[in-house]
Amino acid sequence: MSISSTSSISASGMRAAATRLEAAASNIANVFSSGPLPDASGTTTAYAPVTVKQSDVRGGGVSARIVNAADPYVPAFDPASPDADAEGMVAAPNVDMAGELVNVLTARISYEASTKTMKVANDMMKTTLDAFS
Repeated sequence: MSISSTSSISASGMRAAATRLEAAASNIANVFSSGPLPDASGTTTAYAPVTVKQSDVRGGGVSARIVNAADPYVPAFDPASPDADAEGMVAAPNVDMAGELVNVLTARISYEASTKTMKVANDMMKTTLDAFS
């Protein structure tokens, strides 16, 4: 593995961590939003939580993308909401706050690890170049 590939792998890890943080921040910011229950076609204007799909990249590194979470809504009782149906039910985002906070911490730790790896690779490159000058 070359030093340049180590840097690109680290950079992909940093991008993946940023994507994970973006998804968690979106879910946390919208945790208390709601909308009407899905209609017969299954659509609603309520916030749909997101998750991150991460996969390996050929040659090293990772790729991460934001996708809609499975089971995005849970019915919640909120008769004061303008979106409530006749029984006072709304569609609330199915967000697990504890899980989202773990995602934030994981993103932070992953980003930090990737930056340290990149720094070590750059230091090794500098040491190698200094040895030949």
